[in-house]
Amino acid sequence: MQVHSLKILAIASLVAVSISTSPVIARPNDPAAMIAACPAWPAHCRVDLNGRVYRLQNTLHLNPLTTTLTNGVLDASSLPDGQPAILVSSDGKGQPESYDTASNSIDHLVLTGQSKADGIVLDNKDDDNIRAAAITLENVSISGFRRGLTFGNHAYVFGLSHVQIHNNATGIYTIPNPSDAGERIALEDVNVFNNTLGVDDEGGMELDWLASRLDYNATTAFISGPWTFDGHIELAPPQTPPIRLHALVGKPAGSLYMTTGSIILVNQSGGKASSDYWVQSDSPYSTIQFPAQTYGVRGKIGIMNGPAAVYGPAFPAFNPH
Repeated sequence: MQVHSLKILAIASLVAVSISTSPVIARPNDPAAMIAACPAWPAHCRVDLNGRVYRLQNTLHLNPLTTTLTNGVLDASSLPDGQPAILVSSDGKGQPESYDTASNSIDHLVLTGQSKADGIVLDNKDDDNIRAAAITLENVSISGFRRGLTFGNHAYVFGLSHVQIHNNATGIYTIPNPSDAGERIALEDVNVFNNTLGVDDEGGMELDWLASRLDYNATTAFISGPWTFDGHIELAPPQTPPIRLHALVGKPAGSLYMTTGSIILVNQSGGKASSDYWVQSDSPYSTIQFPAQTYGVRGKIGIMNGPAAVYGPAFPAFNPH
């Protein structure tokens, strides 16, 4: 306890410390200094921006084993090209191989950027840390980036809740050939909209969408892993299939199961076929289970272009006479 007390005294001018199970609350004058003031694991640090707006010049590094970032606005419009605004990673010396950590998060945060930088990246290259890039995102808005949210190595079994990802080149991106990643990522009340490409899954990750929306992305999704989708997809009549299914070597093929409570709405279609095909596949191992309600989706020829199979109805909405 004496060593711990000396450590706390050494940073007393930078942090306010709560006793017992309460987290440390960091309070310097900018987010990078706040994060630097956080003590090492196993202490938990809450970086509270107190509703203020901060302009980022460089990447913020968040350790998912120890840190919560909350309650503010981060303007990353001056971030250098190619850098992420926030990197979630426990890479580095002295990190534990342990699940005994709090549920740390990024929450109540607005993050805006520039078109050649990235928003939030979850990525950990050190294979020794088994909870390396798992963090909860809740009440977060991400806009204006090359890639809004990236799932990388060791990003798995975490959740997004009440998240808005919009006006990016790519909304959600998963890296090719990730290590130990992609297991059952849950997305609840997540809205991915007005992006050039909504979701670009290059890693074959398992995404479970609940009460979510994929609206008015120029292309809705490239899917390379198993998806379950409960929610709403809305777009104008597409020029090319807005969803593409792929299969990666050594992984379950890209597949899409849409619940009966879901709906796909093609506006300005009048309920009629909006394109020759609505989904493109390049593998017979991919499948669509399609009990969702549709409006203007079936296509002049069929819903699927490619060797993959379609299960379940995919008819236009019923219009009574």
